[in-house]
Amino acid sequence: MENQWGRLRSVALVGVGCAALLFLTGLRGAAAGVLAGLPISLVNHFMMHSAIQALGGRMDERAQYRVMQRVMLRLLLSVVILAAAAPLGLEILLGVLTGVLAEVVVYFGDAARAALGHKG
Repeated sequence: MENQWGRLRSVALVGVGCAALLFLTGLRGAAAGVLAGLPISLVNHFMMHSAIQALGGRMDERAQYRVMQRVMLRLLLSVVILAAAAPLGLEILLGVLTGVLAEVVVYFGDAARAALGHKG
């Protein structure tokens, strides 16, 4: 579970870092959008991590179905927040998208470390 909290912290740091960078460059709407999308990214990561942990070593149909339910719920949450941000303008919409994708940036970092031979 320690790794879970470390990952959530990494996702939060990526999102806050992006928001700070956008704010400093004058894109205040995009920075606000990142901060609005970041909780969805954190929830999405937590849902998938807990679903995979619940699988244990099993890969029966029932367990796979539960994981697929979580994947669909993640997609729905992302679509809802993006749809809510769309009327607010392109800058905010792109910020929200960045916040929602903060989790993916952490995954890319993990993949890069694995490709370079680092463990963890």
